Amino acid sequence: MLDILVYLYESYRMAELAPDRDALEKRLFAAGFDAPSVKEALDWFGRMTASEAHPRLAEIAHFRHYAREELDKLDEDCRASLRFLEEAQILDAESREWVINGLMHLTDGDIGPEQVRWMSLVVLWSRGYIEHFTFLEELLLSEATLH
Repeated sequence: MLDILVYLYESYRMAELAPDRDALEKRLFAAGFDAPSVKEALDWFGRMTASEAHPRLAEIAHFRHYAREELDKLDEDCRASLRFLEEAQILDAESREWVINGLMHLTDGDIGPEQVRWMSLVVLWSRGYIEHFTFLEELLLSEATLH
């Protein structure tokens, strides 16, 4: 799923410039992504972009309790990355929840800080928070040059 979301991010500088779902599906199939993965990614992306902000998220302090399933899937490094992004005011509470939700939908491979940063980038990009995703993009690119 994350590969598809990153592909969309790299293909469309602004989320609102992406074509409709049918055109996106055709483009993703042509790029070699399989139908179940495309459906899952676009369904998740559609839920995120269509959702309304929950008013309680604005009231919540920067501390979050993780469910057992989240603790099992997101190790301490992942949670530290999320804490850093929130304390640096890159992620607000609602964006954090969408990042966690997206990470919990990932089924392939281990989840580490790099996946946290990429999912954060996709969430911020989809929400139009350009000033924040520019920082994350620079962070990800500098990480890639170190490896």
